[in-house]
Amino acid sequence: MNRIILLFVLILISSEPYFSDEIQKKAIVSYLKGSVKIIKISEKTPIPAKLGMTLFSGDKIGTGEDSKIELKLEDGANFRIGENSSVVIEELKQEKGTDKSTLRIMFGRIWMNLKKTQDSNPSDARIITPKVTAAVKGTTYRADVAEDGEAVLNVYDGSVTVEKDGKEEEVRKYEKIASKDLHKVKFTDAEEAKDNWVGWNKNRDKIRIMVVFTEKKNGQLSLIPMSEVIFAEELLKNYTYSVVDQTALNQIRENEKLKAALTEDRDGRKAAAAGLEFGADLMITGQVDASARLTEAGYGMYTGISDMSVRVVKCDTAEIVTAKNSQKRIADSLEQGAFNNAVRKVSQMIVESINNDLLKSWKKENVKGASLYVSLYNVTFNRVEAIRKAIAGIPGAKEAVQISFTGERALLTVNFAGDSLSLAEKIAELNIFDLRLEVVGVTLNRIEIEVK
Repeated sequence: MNRIILLFVLILISSEPYFSDEIQKKAIVSYLKGSVKIIKISEKTPIPAKLGMTLFSGDKIGTGEDSKIELKLEDGANFRIGENSSVVIEELKQEKGTDKSTLRIMFGRIWMNLKKTQDSNPSDARIITPKVTAAVKGTTYRADVAEDGEAVLNVYDGSVTVEKDGKEEEVRKYEKIASKDLHKVKFTDAEEAKDNWVGWNKNRDKIRIMVVFTEKKNGQLSLIPMSEVIFAEELLKNYTYSVVDQTALNQIRENEKLKAALTEDRDGRKAAAAGLEFGADLMITGQVDASARLTEAGYGMYTGISDMSVRVVKCDTAEIVTAKNSQKRIADSLEQGAFNNAVRKVSQMIVESINNDLLKSWKKENVKGASLYVSLYNVTFNRVEAIRKAIAGIPGAKEAVQISFTGERALLTVNFAGDSLSLAEKIAELNIFDLRLEVVGVTLNRIEIEVK
């Protein structure tokens, strides 16, 4: 008898690694607007979705007219569901070190952003529609599924493998495919400019970056640095970033905060202040010393030399994300070509090296002290102060300070004795004259509010 018990115990012990290989994961509601219903796997009756709600495998999501929801996964990925949609979370787990997620779309619109940093776990993400299955390892794409089950997938970054009846097609960046015949065609951003759903998702995905350099060309200070343009072009090769246009930057180049960010900044605070004033999420400041001179050997060739130092600052926290320095030499038959190519090559090297640091910093949402950030959208300047005072008067809120205002968007920082969800609930209860504050997004350290 004892031998039987011992054998049973040994079987359990030897089986333990098999069971521990699978970990059930969760998704958190991080943005919510309109009417969204959830049917939990253990229930039959729909319940209203709430910010901060936790969803697991088997849960169903239904959205109404003019409604949308964003779910953030533990691996940093997220997906968003548009209006009049029905989606089931079929699978959400980690298995043998791989993050696995499967969504079944009955009908409607879904946007996937599976961008990962280099130290993220491998991923196996799938969506299932009535007609096709799409598998990805890490990319950005959307799927529109009609009520008859036919689907169209648009890929914005990376690639997606679409399968139907045993046939597979790989869909790459700026390609779309229809489930009816698996026919691929190219598309452009201009074609989608009128689609509000696409525009909203793109804006939400992208990290808005401001690039401001001090440049010396052949020892002379440049009034308008060409290196800014070249560096921005290299950044824009990554779908995740949007960069403040240099035409707009030239109009504010003499701004005192901008000049201070380049000349007086030691701890990143001045760069952060300048970035926030102009609506940036990250500020990249740098010094470039570049030249193009005839080679000693002659033959009409020029040698371009570029020495570049950059620093990346997160605007809402003044955290210095990373700092890099590199130098490159390039030969060219033209003086300007040698200069530009040297700057471009060193820009490519630095962008490649800081890219993972940028994504990692952006996905990391750690609460630092008791400071929370409140973003106000669709707000006029004269209303910001009334909202700030009302938030400062919430029990537990020690201080509320306006950091920036630009383009009907304001950012406040609030010292609060509690978490972001608790503060969001209190803000939603505020009565401020004729204003209605609709809390639409909550993360660990940020609350998003649309002002009605």
